[in-house]
Amino acid sequence: MNERLLTVKEAALRTGHKEATWRAWILRRLVPYHKFGRRSVRIAESDLVRLIKESRVPARGERT
Repeated sequence: MNERLLTVKEAALRTGHKEATWRAWILRRLVPYHKFGRRSVRIAESDLVRLIKESRVPARGERT
């Protein structure tokens, strides 16, 4: 696997959300993540990109 895995802090910096928000989403399983051991959590960069694309709300009258 050559995909980059982001820390919660890196994901928060990229999206502008707080780390606490990301941790809450992870706790509620609203976002996919990888867990290593008991505490180490990583988010795949492709999952982050997909989440951003799927969250887009088009403007009125805009065709997709």
